[in-house]
Amino acid sequence: MKQSVLADHTIDYVEIYTPMAKALAYWHTEALGFTAVACSDLESGRAGISSYVMESGDATVVLSSTYPIGAERGDAEIAAFVRANYCGVKRVALRVPSVKQAFERSISGGAIPVKFPTRLEDETGFIEEAAVKFYDHSEIVFSNRESYNGAWKPGYRRLKRPPGAGKVRLQAIDHIAGEVRINESGYWTNYLTQAIGTRMVQSIGTGEDNKTGMLLNINQSPDKKLTLVIAEPENYMSKSKVQKNIETFGPGIHHLAFATDDMVATTRAFREKNVEFVRFPDSYYALLRDNPDLRGIDLDSLQEEGILIDKEQDTYLLQKFIKPISDRPFFLYEIVQRVNGYCGFALNNINVLKRAEEMEIQKV
Repeated sequence: MKQSVLADHTIDYVEIYTPMAKALAYWHTEALGFTAVACSDLESGRAGISSYVMESGDATVVLSSTYPIGAERGDAEIAAFVRANYCGVKRVALRVPSVKQAFERSISGGAIPVKFPTRLEDETGFIEEAAVKFYDHSEIVFSNRESYNGAWKPGYRRLKRPPGAGKVRLQAIDHIAGEVRINESGYWTNYLTQAIGTRMVQSIGTGEDNKTGMLLNINQSPDKKLTLVIAEPENYMSKSKVQKNIETFGPGIHHLAFATDDMVATTRAFREKNVEFVRFPDSYYALLRDNPDLRGIDLDSLQEEGILIDKEQDTYLLQKFIKPISDRPFFLYEIVQRVNGYCGFALNNINVLKRAEEMEIQKV
């Protein structure tokens, strides 16, 4: 049996390029309960770049932006990404014991290199990184920071943790979901298998049980620490939501899903902070009440909080979507709670939502 490219698939961090990192960092702190632990800016010696390292449980999100200073126009890479995508995921970084070995195995499997193994160092130690291509504008990074004792990376300074921080609502990154063009999900599934060693654990194709207008490939690492969901339009004529997104915004990472252990409490806490959620029609909950498998579930509380539910035998998934975190309505956050070991990805729930939308249209 071929040796996996990576023995461990722990997410080190996800980096988001955005027009205004400081403002978005404030929102993550005040609204979602993240803690800013490190910063790279003019004070730390990096002119033209603003970057904040945010932590919540085991999830680390880095928010980076650029700005002109003097005659300099800022960081060209960040500026080009923001011009093309406005706000979105640039990097998904995985911890590895050997960056060089992980990188070489990845490109030998067909991965496209975008950053050769590099060492960044200062007086507190060094980090090593390399990267391969992911979708049109993103990267998968191999990261090793074991020999570094500084704030986070060279060029960053530590930030004081605020006293009396509240409850951590978001514990980890549950999955990373992308939307791609017709016929691309198979390509990227195979690419990821060869590049980092994930496997397709579920494929949802055309059929009577799929009325969503999209096809899904669920890719997961053997240790289940990394899950990458890839959606593509079923065909170009149906004008599904995925197809419309791609025509309007292009392909790429559509959302990050964060895990919580108490969906109702998390939703209420975020709403108190004026977090805006995607709402779903009452018809959705009417359909749930007609489902005998959901007897015993407090559907009134779920409807009150606008929470979605998908049930498989004695396990179920609760879902909530936060409205796009920037003005460009493509990239967003999802919150999920997996109860009793639910390991699916809510195909039944998507079909119910589709039916609910049809019912709402018929009312007009």
